[in-house]
Amino acid sequence: MRDQLIELIVKRLTAAKENLTQQFSSSHSIKVARHFVLDNLLPAEWAEKIHAEFPHKKHMRLLNIAGELKLKYSHIKNTSSLLQDFHHAIQDQKVISVIEGITGIPNQLPDTSRIAGGVSAMYKNYFLNPHIDHSHDIDKKFYRVVNMLYYATPDWKLENGGNYELWDTVIENRIVIPSLFNRLLVMETNQTSWHAVNPVVCDGERRCIFNYYFSKQSPQHHEYFHDATSFSLIHNPLIRPRPEQKIRRAIHKMKGKWVGKPW
Repeated sequence: MRDQLIELIVKRLTAAKENLTQQFSSSHSIKVARHFVLDNLLPAEWAEKIHAEFPHKKHMRLLNIAGELKLKYSHIKNTSSLLQDFHHAIQDQKVISVIEGITGIPNQLPDTSRIAGGVSAMYKNYFLNPHIDHSHDIDKKFYRVVNMLYYATPDWKLENGGNYELWDTVIENRIVIPSLFNRLLVMETNQTSWHAVNPVVCDGERRCIFNYYFSKQSPQHHEYFHDATSFSLIHNPLIRPRPEQKIRRAIHKMKGKWVGKPW
């Protein structure tokens, strides 16, 4: 199945390369991280099977801190063979080469640790505030340069919430990308790639598989480092309040220096 998945993903990306390249390089009225989406990545029956084989929520880790509420599972080696094959297919060099060609981001490397990515699940009232991902891999050797998200909940709709958001650097304006079933979202990740997930408002479960690619070179042509675990839960400059969280925003603006551009 792994080889079939690699071949299929490469074929889908290659067939849509012109459109995806245009999406990634397009200018928006709001300056956000460059990105593209590809719908119907897999045959519907395969996508439905991936959904069916997600880990049960009782086996997943609950992340419940300031600005974040979700379930996460990073032990891909303990998931079904299909989920493992999909994860390895996304990390295959053939797929990476096509993504390099679409994004123009050179020298991309797979996640050799196999633990940066994983699966996540979100239920009613779960959310992620605007944030920036860790800058490096677990060994702090390589920069994260690409984030890949695959959505695996059949019949998911925009009105369900749980949709991906790309924010500008002052966290005032956003682009919303619905987390539609069988959709692949690819975005650059760097010092200013602010992103979030708005609250789930239905009783369903939003399922997502996420992966990262890395590089020896800084995506912003200068050295930098940030790691969310090095900050307190109360004040973490890698996580910012939403515009409607006025009191929290006022407090955060008074705290020290910010990662990336200032408010």
